[in-house]
Amino acid sequence: MLDIAIPRANAAWRRSIFIMAMTALGACGDTTAARVASTVNAASGNNQTVTANAAATAPLVVTVYDQNGSVMSGVTVSWSIVAGTGALSGATSTTDANGQASVEFTAGGDVGDITVDAVVTGLDAVPFTITVTDASS
Repeated sequence: MLDIAIPRANAAWRRSIFIMAMTALGACGDTTAARVASTVNAASGNNQTVTANAAATAPLVVTVYDQNGSVMSGVTVSWSIVAGTGALSGATSTTDANGQASVEFTAGGDVGDITVDAVVTGLDAVPFTITVTDASS
């Protein structure tokens, strides 16, 4: 009878170890989830004053973060002037290792407020306001 009890106990022990191991593996969670751009913030360059027909002194810069709050490199940011006149150094830029993308702005001849939007696909636009003043002011 001892010979029969040992294999059964051994099998039960192996089964319980197997169940514990599978439970532990299942509790590890999925650490391979794809990173997704979740937040875009203006980092610098907002609320500048620029003379008509002149370049802004500072670039417009955004920072892009993933769903965990970590900066993301390699994300395309689209830039557009949505109010007023002027020119941008490019229609898109890509975030660097610090999660930042930038564009240069040059004012047109009209005075007043200019709005430039920075957009990452699927997220709300980040507006930048630039006030253009007359060169004689």
